[in-house]
Amino acid sequence: MGAPLRILSVDGGGIRGLIPALVLARLEELLAKHPGTAADARLSDYFHLFAGTSTGGLISLALTAPKDVAAADLADFYLEDGPEIFGQGMFHAMGHLGGLTGPLYGSGGLAEALKGRLGDSRLSQAKRDLLVTAYDMTAREPFFFKRWRALESKDHDYSVVDAGLATSAAPTYFPSHGVSVPGDSKPHALVDGGVFADDPTIAAVAEALGRSSDEPARLEPHDLFVVSLGTSRYVPRYRQQDVSGWGKIRWVVLGGDEPPLISAMLNGSADGTDYWAHMLLNHEPGEAPPEPSAIGHGPRYFRLQIELPVEVAMDDASKSVLEKTLPDAAEHLIAERSSDLDAIVDKLANAGPIPPSP
Repeated sequence: MGAPLRILSVDGGGIRGLIPALVLARLEELLAKHPGTAADARLSDYFHLFAGTSTGGLISLALTAPKDVAAADLADFYLEDGPEIFGQGMFHAMGHLGGLTGPLYGSGGLAEALKGRLGDSRLSQAKRDLLVTAYDMTAREPFFFKRWRALESKDHDYSVVDAGLATSAAPTYFPSHGVSVPGDSKPHALVDGGVFADDPTIAAVAEALGRSSDEPARLEPHDLFVVSLGTSRYVPRYRQQDVSGWGKIRWVVLGGDEPPLISAMLNGSADGTDYWAHMLLNHEPGEAPPEPSAIGHGPRYFRLQIELPVEVAMDDASKSVLEKTLPDAAEHLIAERSSDLDAIVDKLANAGPIPPSP
């Protein structure tokens, strides 16, 4: 086909979503400066499908909102609203014994921020197709907020605030979010989609390959172009003599801001997704397996991720983190992957803008 289906996917990671927000601002800036593109070009003009988990879900909802949101505006959500969302926690957490008996934070601050920035729009009003992940603790299965499903049925036309609260309901941090599900009179408890897809890239690829009617449809893997953004990694390494003796307390309770069990599950899942996406979209049959350094560098799948030298908790909205640690990481990633960013922009610009969705 002449123009592939283009996917933008963003991981979960709480306040660390500031990193992909800043990278996307740079990507949109480069796109607007590219010969042949409009000076006011938006990422939603060039991607068919936006996928996100947790903080990545919020970014996807914002970039496709009927209210025009430039990528450059995304950072304000973290810089201005982050301290409010994660700043209410001391007395709330004390009442729940530091998160042992209940969530560290209420969802009121996040709901207020989402309403203020995205308004009362619904999934059916999104400018592009959406895939936002959550996990249904009532039905015990993955739950996806999808624009095409909202267009087909009002029962699936959730508000963007509901989708944002559900995908961000990280266990122990925020309470589950209740939504009505067709066929059940009682609301279902939804939690953060990161429990099964912290990196939603493969979920988005599966969604794209399953298209049968709305064009582009009936696709093969080589018809896809995917840009996936992580929210950074911090990877402590442990010795066998230490890990072999860990029980529940060390794996979870005394594991620090991001306990080893959670860190291993999220990083391991994202690393697996990165490799699978590369093999599915970039790897040519018959070639030798790729070196780790070659994974995610195109031509059909790009993964933009950076490893942090220090741990940054997903709820650390301190001034030093928001004004120094995360912006520095974003700038380093932009500089390190400048050639890939140029290649991404060339691919998008050459494919051309996508006609407005119906």
